[in-house]
Amino acid sequence: MDIDLLAKMVKEVVMDHDSVTLPGMGSFVAELVPAAFADRGYTILPPYRRLYFSPKQGDDHLLAELYAKSNDVSLADASRIVADFVAEMKEVLKVRKTLVLTGLGRLRATRENHFFFVADENLDIYPNGYGS
Repeated sequence: MDIDLLAKMVKEVVMDHDSVTLPGMGSFVAELVPAAFADRGYTILPPYRRLYFSPKQGDDHLLAELYAKSNDVSLADASRIVADFVAEMKEVLKVRKTLVLTGLGRLRATRENHFFFVADENLDIYPNGYGS
């Protein structure tokens, strides 16, 4: 597994679910932001889904299930592969302080190794938001 595959899998899962867990690290959470007025009411901003990272652990196995299905391996093997990769990624993040998740954004670490996420400006995880 590599970081680009993980980013692709996270995005794929987030399109259908409100959160996806990185085992031992935290969860990406998507929340709906309603339409709003901006620029003194002259501009309407459409609704969108915002993606953020939470240190709280979910108990889903969505990444492992997707990996198992896509790579024809057992769920147990996929769970181990995903967990091992995320543990390795977490250690790299503690040293480098930034990991680019292609198509999603940047996962970052503070000096105290608290993790947070900065979404790409063009991230679209709400295909129903525009005139569906």
